[in-house]
Amino acid sequence: MSNAITRIEIKDFLVFKGEFAADFCPGVNVLIGANGTGKTILMKCLYLPYMRSKHNLIEKKWDMSIGNKTMIVNFFGAYATLTVGGKVAVAFGDTVFSLSTSSIADVENVLHGKAITYIPEKDILEHAKGLLTFIEQKQTGFGQNYKNVLISAQDVPTQEQTKTQMYIGEIIENIIGGKVEWVADEGTFYTIRTDGTRIPFANEASGFKKFGYLGLLVSTGQLAPGSILLWDEPENSLNPERIQTLVDILLELSRNGVQIFIATHSYDVARWFELDKKDGDSLRIFSLTHTVNGIEEVHADDYVSLPNNAIEDAGEKLYERVIDVAAQKAGVNLK
Repeated sequence: MSNAITRIEIKDFLVFKGEFAADFCPGVNVLIGANGTGKTILMKCLYLPYMRSKHNLIEKKWDMSIGNKTMIVNFFGAYATLTVGGKVAVAFGDTVFSLSTSSIADVENVLHGKAITYIPEKDILEHAKGLLTFIEQKQTGFGQNYKNVLISAQDVPTQEQTKTQMYIGEIIENIIGGKVEWVADEGTFYTIRTDGTRIPFANEASGFKKFGYLGLLVSTGQLAPGSILLWDEPENSLNPERIQTLVDILLELSRNGVQIFIATHSYDVARWFELDKKDGDSLRIFSLTHTVNGIEEVHADDYVSLPNNAIEDAGEKLYERVIDVAAQKAGVNLK
């Protein structure tokens, strides 16, 4: 995929002390790791170039030259500092630019016409009514990324749906029993059931909200070939039996030219990507860990080959505890 995100370089930014770099595949990139290893920060760093281009944040909110000592970044509402030499640099295809030195024109040239969607961990559509105004007036703790979520969800579905759009739309409609729609005159979202029943989105099942929002993004063309999807913990509030379906939808999107980044703590999510990928699918799984030298990453193209795996370590600990408890109840001494 042309202009896919191929690499990120970070130095002295929030949890990334020292130098950090990662090279991505054009298909599905899965980030795993313990809490505090930078998965969400990394996702937001990948989204920052789009924020900079779309909202001119460097000019309006970022101070990049304070006495040549630090750079202060309004990082989704929380100020953070980059020390001397600190950087966040992202490569799209062969084009590399740094958020501290590249001009907005440079970024816009790379991102021209490219749709980049970031889905944060928190569901937000149920709070749509009036929230945009509060965000703009800075009367809430929700940042610009949540405003983008609300705006993108209000887009109008494309009139001529592609086969991929129709295929994914049918899967999601069968799961939630209808379609999610934005009712502009009421300023809120509804699930419109196939029998015509209207369910306010705030009253919808949490797992259905995730599928519904994904369906909106697909139907409006925001996940068209050449686009990028960043999704933080998609498994939250999702019944485990639905995880395979979600993974299969994301794999189908990647086959149709959507580059995908997932941050997850779920064994099921990571394994289903590996088990359901087909020949020709591009998948890379990253494990982020704390070391004495800062955050480091190792990666593999399949889950079982991945070292330093926090998810697997936790699973083994649970399994060992299950065996110990069962042995105690049976009066068996395993030592």
